[in-house]
Amino acid sequence: PFLALAKIKNCVAKDHFEGKDVPNKTAPAIMKHSKASILSVALIVGLATVVNAAEPLEKDFKYKDALKYYHTETAALLKQSLLSAGFAIDETNEVDDIYLDFASRALNAEKERIERIRDALVSQTCSEGDGQCTPPPAKKKIDKSKYSPGFGHFLTHDLEPGQAELMRWEHDGSIVQDYAVRVGLPPDLVPTIKAYVKDMGLLDIMTNMLYDDPLSPGDAKWFNFQSPYQKQSLAEGSSTDELRNFTWNVERPDKKWKSDMHWFNTADELSHEEGLRVLAKGGFDQVLAGIGEKMGLDSLNIDSFGFVAVTNCDRGFIHTDWEDVDGRAFNFLVGIESPDQGGPELIVEGDVKGEIYYGSNAGILVGDGTRHGTRECDHRAYRGVRIACSIYLSDVTEDNLETLAGDTTSIFPPTGKTAADWVWTQGGRHWSKKGGRSLVDDVGRKPFSVEDEMEGCKKHLCIRDDDEGRYRNSCMKTCKVFMYDEDYKPGTERREVYGY
Repeated sequence: PFLALAKIKNCVAKDHFEGKDVPNKTAPAIMKHSKASILSVALIVGLATVVNAAEPLEKDFKYKDALKYYHTETAALLKQSLLSAGFAIDETNEVDDIYLDFASRALNAEKERIERIRDALVSQTCSEGDGQCTPPPAKKKIDKSKYSPGFGHFLTHDLEPGQAELMRWEHDGSIVQDYAVRVGLPPDLVPTIKAYVKDMGLLDIMTNMLYDDPLSPGDAKWFNFQSPYQKQSLAEGSSTDELRNFTWNVERPDKKWKSDMHWFNTADELSHEEGLRVLAKGGFDQVLAGIGEKMGLDSLNIDSFGFVAVTNCDRGFIHTDWEDVDGRAFNFLVGIESPDQGGPELIVEGDVKGEIYYGSNAGILVGDGTRHGTRECDHRAYRGVRIACSIYLSDVTEDNLETLAGDTTSIFPPTGKTAADWVWTQGGRHWSKKGGRSLVDDVGRKPFSVEDEMEGCKKHLCIRDDDEGRYRNSCMKTCKVFMYDEDYKPGTERREVYGY
């Protein structure tokens, strides 16, 4: 807009506007308008710039003639629309405040309409190299009738992919907390994640386990999976590698959570790396860039990838995921599945407790000291399950390394000295303010190796439901908690290593 405004002022000063001579008396008329009018014209010029920046049309298309007719017909349509709505004929003058304001609104609405069409088409196209197309995500309706008067509420306007904004209270627009952020989602992200866990078999487990085979509080269970991406590559003949097996873990937190919540998380480095490929295909680089820029970070890497599933919650356990990390560690929450009859899904606390839907347009980032929790719910009458994807991110520094390595939310990465060494090899891997880092072009971590901490480790004992992973963490080499460097190939693009 500022460049456009400068262009307008320059045009007026030279008695020149869009290639036509302007009478001297018109320049003072334009310049006397309010700032709003000038900015309206700036928006129109900005929109024209967007159109002109589009890809060149086919050679046999008479672009200049079409543009000439477009200019003529657009001005006539705008004026006729104003007259039909009851505006005076003087107000349809092209330098009148009313005309300029209406023109900017109308053209902006048309731009948004075209963008919606474009986004729908883009979301239906195949992601590079995966051979699968994802349908556009259905926009989840926010049912404000289910809001509780006992909670505060937040501004929840739509955001562009990667657009990051601090959460604000609806009643006065004030900031909720310094590290509570809404971030716009790429249109492919949720469909890509959901398709992956469905094809892998995890979605069926998450939607049925809490009803048919729930864990007791404090218990855990292990699952082995194979990559649907690798299976597809093998089926197409583009890969001859042996099918890789990787491990996921599910645990139910203890009774203080007052719910039947289950946590599903990657349990070894291979499953973690697989999760990163899912996020790369879903366009998560836009989210990382938005967060990094908004929060003034140096770099970002993804520490863990998993899901939270719940059918009923008597009281949300309000907690923080990170504290004393210098504002450089976060949990990014994305709604994956929610019953139509359900209400708000998350509590975020500022001066008071506020409730919010995840929705389909944005995810919720909670960081240093941000208190939050699951909103009370009960979906059992219709066998519903609420599922959110949880993605831990960090900007690793020497000051926060010990805290990051001590996190016990998920089974992987493990805690302690080994975890600290591994976390350090991840630093700056997926986004950097200097550029050159991304999930799509990811070349992996730095070299890393691990040894068993005790003698006589047995592979068949690596997955035990009754020891909370203690044996596994003592036999990390035997249990292949981390990939061997000869298989991992640090410095090589992940697409080349895994074949997708």
